[in-house]
Amino acid sequence: MGVREDHAVLMRAMTSEDVPTAAAVGAEVGWPGRERRFGFFVGHPFCEAVAAEAGGEVVGIGFGTRNGAVGWIGLVCVRPAYQGSGIGAAITERVAKLMEERGCRTLILTATEMGRRVYERLGFSTETHYRGFAGPGLEPGPLPPGLRRMRPEDLPSVCDLDRRMTGEDRGHLLRALAGPGWVVEGEDGRVRGYYLPVPWGGGPLITPDPTVAKALTRLARTLVGPDETARFWITEMNGACLGLMEEMGFQAVRRLPRMARGEPLPWRPESLWGLFSLGKG
Repeated sequence: MGVREDHAVLMRAMTSEDVPTAAAVGAEVGWPGRERRFGFFVGHPFCEAVAAEAGGEVVGIGFGTRNGAVGWIGLVCVRPAYQGSGIGAAITERVAKLMEERGCRTLILTATEMGRRVYERLGFSTETHYRGFAGPGLEPGPLPPGLRRMRPEDLPSVCDLDRRMTGEDRGHLLRALAGPGWVVEGEDGRVRGYYLPVPWGGGPLITPDPTVAKALTRLARTLVGPDETARFWITEMNGACLGLMEEMGFQAVRRLPRMARGEPLPWRPESLWGLFSLGKG
C-alpha cells in the first residue's frame, strides 16, 4: 500500500518524545527492542534523527552519525502500510543531506536486500558485505596477560587506534560509552586492541593483531555468559575473523551489503572484529 493521497509527508527532527513511537515503528518491521538504542542516538550530539510524519503520525524514521568526515546512515524503516511509496528513500536523502551539510565527505550504510536497489539509485555502491554470526557464550575464566578493564587514561590511545583502523573519528562514541570497556596492553604499555560492550548488545572490537582479537572475542563470549547467545558482525574482508568464527563453531545467520558514497575511506577492515551496530559501524 502506498501513502494515502490525502496525507502529505513531513520530514522533521525526531525528539525524545518520539522514541517510544519510533520503537513501535521498528517493531513493526521486525526490529523489536530498539527503544534504548533510539533514545541514545536522539540525545547524542553527533547524531541526527529524522521522523517522517503523515496525517499526524510517525510513519518512518532514520538516523545519521557523524564520525569526522564520515557519516553513517542507519536504522531507516517505514511502517508496512507506507512502504513502497518512496518514504524510505526520502528519509535516506534527508539524513544524507544533513551529514553532508555538517562536513561528511564519505557516507556509509548497511542495506537490506529490499533497500539495496533504493540506495544504488541514490549513488551508493557495495564495497563489501557484513556477515552476522551466532554461537554460545562461555563461562568466565582467567584473563590472559595484558587484558584488563579500560581506564580513563586509555581513551586517547583507544581513540587513536580506532581512528587508524576504521578511518573514522569515533572518539565521541568511545567517550560516551567507555565505562564498560576492555583493552589488551602490550609489554611496552601500549594499547594493542580494545572491546567496548554497548547497551544494545555486541560492540566494537578493534585490533590489528589476530592473537589479541582471539583474547577479546573470548572475553566477549564470557560477558554474555554460557546460557546466552553471543553474536558478532564482521566484514568479509577480515578473513582471519571468518576463520575464527568457524573455529569457534559459530553459525552464519545473515549477510548484508555495506554500501558507500563519496570519497574512498582509508580503513583497515582486517582489523575490525566487531561493530557498534550495523547503523554505526
